[in-house]
Amino acid sequence: MNYLMQIRAFDDYRLYKQKLSAGQVSLWYTLMSINNKAGWSTWFTAANATLESLSGLSRSGIVKNRNVLKQLNLIDFSSNGRKATSYRVCVLYTSDSAQGSTQRSVQDSTQQGTQRSVQDSSALVKQNETKLNKKNDDDDAGVTRLSVIDKWTSLWGFPNAIAMPEINDWLEQLPADVIDLAITIAGEHNVQSRGALKYMQAVIDGWQKRKITTLDQAKKAAAEHDQRMKNGRGSSKPTRAKETLPTWAQKTPDKPDSDGKLSPEHQAALDARIKKFKARRPEKEEATS
Repeated sequence: MNYLMQIRAFDDYRLYKQKLSAGQVSLWYTLMSINNKAGWSTWFTAANATLESLSGLSRSGIVKNRNVLKQLNLIDFSSNGRKATSYRVCVLYTSDSAQGSTQRSVQDSTQQGTQRSVQDSSALVKQNETKLNKKNDDDDAGVTRLSVIDKWTSLWGFPNAIAMPEINDWLEQLPADVIDLAITIAGEHNVQSRGALKYMQAVIDGWQKRKITTLDQAKKAAAEHDQRMKNGRGSSKPTRAKETLPTWAQKTPDKPDSDGKLSPEHQAALDARIKKFKARRPEKEEATS
């Protein structure tokens, strides 16, 4: 299966043929993700627990939405009793349609070229040269929508049903090389798969708030952020003053001084306690006699 053509065909289907709910889109992308891990097999199995985890849908939501997708000929599935259900993602693009589109483009270009004058043909050649040079520049950059998804897959696995719509939105808002840089930064910081989407959202949202739209701007922002982090780690933390009790509070009331004698205040307190204790003894003796 040609993944890029399949995604484009699915987007066209949603735009021009049939509106789908968020649950149906999520389940379709989830099945695409599992199919990718299965090596694009025609039929593959997927447990309900796996579908629930990846799509965010409940068991009843999976059953409901897969029935709708099957009726729309987007997927097919077959129950296997107590075993995991078998699924098939229907191919939405056709090689015949792609070939026919190419042939029509060639024919139209030939007819238009015959009808145009020499001056118009010269202008067309110059325009084509400009487009070709631009295409070569893009090829030199080597960053495309597919390469972005490949890099994501190499780090964290094929994008699931939650991540894929986010990636599509980023690629519509920013150039592919900017998104590629954000993924590279996440990989250099050892971001794990469970936190990849949240990390990427923070990076790209920060760039968009700063009106960053080019690769050079993104690289500069990343370098400035790393420098700030480095400076923050290098600064020494202020030391807290050690709190100590005053000298008079550090002595216990009955502890003798260094010469072995109690202070006058402690001695007076001790004498008062002894006197009070002796005064009580006659009362106790009378009570026991």
